[in-house]
Amino acid sequence: MGLRNPGRVNIVITNRVLRYCFHKDESLESLVSHGEIELPVDTIKDGRIGNKPVLLKLLRNLVHEQKWKRKKLYFCVPDDTVVIRKIKVPSALSFNEVKGYVTTHLGNRFHLPFRNPAMDIELLKAGKEEQTILMFAYPKEKLDEFVSVFTEAGMKAVVADLTSLSVYRYYYLQEENKDNDNDNDVLLIHWNVDSLVLTTFSNHQAVFTRSRKLVLESGITNELITEITRIIDFYQFNITNGASTITRLLISGDAANLQEIKTKIQNSVTIPIDLIDELHKTYDIAAKYTDVLGLAMKHNV
Repeated sequence: MGLRNPGRVNIVITNRVLRYCFHKDESLESLVSHGEIELPVDTIKDGRIGNKPVLLKLLRNLVHEQKWKRKKLYFCVPDDTVVIRKIKVPSALSFNEVKGYVTTHLGNRFHLPFRNPAMDIELLKAGKEEQTILMFAYPKEKLDEFVSVFTEAGMKAVVADLTSLSVYRYYYLQEENKDNDNDNDVLLIHWNVDSLVLTTFSNHQAVFTRSRKLVLESGITNELITEITRIIDFYQFNITNGASTITRLLISGDAANLQEIKTKIQNSVTIPIDLIDELHKTYDIAAKYTDVLGLAMKHNV
């Protein structure tokens, strides 16, 4: 007799809203429910929990209404303080030893803008003397705060992801984009109502990210467009030392004027631009849900 699949909760939290979906498995076709809840002001502030009682009550209500008690949870927290960095470590180190080596050399050989990071490591390239790895670092204290409140609400938080990685996963794993391997260097422009996150991808791996807070209803300023073109140049001349250039832009987010944003950017660059709204074809669900849908596509652990 087969075991019952308990399904999985997926939650993306921003400073303004909580988006969720529940899937029977990691396929889009297994979607059971989805929704968005506007958070009371300052429930989440600058990427941190600002009012735990309010957030906990909201989550407990969701768990009760959706019958999520003891369900596995994958979640994304705001990308505003994540650091993505390409670094070199000795080739003699095994994969399991790399994290300890990086931790030991923090503040000396490797520098982060915060202490006590939660880290994830990916191997990029192995050489005879050195291997190149990709380090994802996030303030552990901030991450632990979210894990704690999810646990108190009755869910089992097992995986934390980045919103930018989830959006790109959704984009790349769509069938019509899988064969588009000529575009190895992509800039994801994730434009929300109150934040802008720019993340570059090379061969489907994130290699750099930068975020900035936006004033509500600030509009599409020339400064923001200039920031995007600056990142395109920075990627070519600083990150890849002239070896590569951005070949495609991907625009996503929950801002209401993404089409206008696309038009403004097109007036400043000659790079092809994809708008997630134009690619998103999933079950009549609004395109703003691509972040949490991409999270749902992450493999089970």
